[in-house]
Amino acid sequence: MYQLPCPHCQATVLVPPSQAGDQVQCPACAKTVQVPKLGDLKKLPEELETPGISSMPLKHRESGARSPIAMMLLGLICTTSLLIAGYSGIRWYLTEVNTTTESHLNEVRELYPTRNPAELLREYEEMEKMGLELPMPYRYKQQLNVKNEWGLNASVAAIISILALIGALFFASSNRKNPD
Repeated sequence: MYQLPCPHCQATVLVPPSQAGDQVQCPACAKTVQVPKLGDLKKLPEELETPGISSMPLKHRESGARSPIAMMLLGLICTTSLLIAGYSGIRWYLTEVNTTTESHLNEVRELYPTRNPAELLREYEEMEKMGLELPMPYRYKQQLNVKNEWGLNASVAAIISILALIGALFFASSNRKNPD
């Protein structure tokens, strides 16, 4: 780290060689200080940094360290969500439900006239004993529920992916250096 005197307040601003030619904020007066090019920066006195303590201005540290990590994490979330949305969408598309409630009722209407009275009476007695509530939905309803769950999973994953993409783009645009 090199000791750069602030032209505004004469406080010492510690600058690493990687910031040569950039602008930094003075920790004392909060004004912008132009860092000289590397050749001129090496002519300034050096200060050994104590381990574990960074004397780099806080504003520069925040924008330089958190944004790329957040952008990378949001990019990973976006990619993972897109994969999940794609898989769920394919499963939704491939799940077949051949019977609807209307077609099921039509089958029952066609079946009852062909049955003899004894079979109908036994079925009626079973309904009285068991009740009208089914212990579980018909097979076609179960298939429809599975298809709807895949569709919901695909929709939620797509929304998460879009939100993560927006967040990553926000962090990418905020990571650019603003000329002061």
